[in-house]
Amino acid sequence: MFNDYFAEVRNYLNGIPTRDQQEMVQFYEEQALDADWTVDQMVEKYGTPKQLARSLRLEYAMDVDDGQAGLGETEYPQSKSKNRTQMIWLIVLALLASPILFLLAIILVPMILGILMGFVSLIIGIYVAVIGVLAGGIAAIIAGISVWSSSTATGIFLMGAGVLLTGLVVIFAPIVWNVTKWLFEMFIKFMKWIGRKLVSRRQNSQVKEG
Repeated sequence: MFNDYFAEVRNYLNGIPTRDQQEMVQFYEEQALDADWTVDQMVEKYGTPKQLARSLRLEYAMDVDDGQAGLGETEYPQSKSKNRTQMIWLIVLALLASPILFLLAIILVPMILGILMGFVSLIIGIYVAVIGVLAGGIAAIIAGISVWSSSTATGIFLMGAGVLLTGLVVIFAPIVWNVTKWLFEMFIKFMKWIGRKLVSRRQNSQVKEG
């Protein structure tokens, strides 16, 4: 039964390299073995295999994002964006699963989801604005060239407006993108801060109970 518990934990860690699974689970196996715990006692200390695996996945995802998991980028089977998506989801689940933090989760979870939706909307808005302004600039240049022979002043005005719009896109689009990216990185740091607190709370609880 002891081995079945940790075998199930490893099943829920599917996708993480085997050597990292072993390192993640080894501490808990040794602690349970030294204390000669039953499966019921392990569930009481660690939670169900799924709950323990979820906590381990969260800790691992944060380490990977920090570059502390001892892996090269080619060794980790997930992209950075997928890893971050999973990390945020695991943090949300951990908040909702904690009886102590449940009331806080009622406030934080909608806020987290709202921020994510805001970032998605902002990124879509940036792309739409950039494409729209760039298309407008190119259209103005083409229109200016087409009327040049009949109205030189109008052609110069339209081409100037087109060049101005195109120049604004070239100058400001990277700035807006970098600011948006920086804000998102700050959000990720905030999420990892919450995640570290959740992991630390679990570990401290186990030390005290042990």
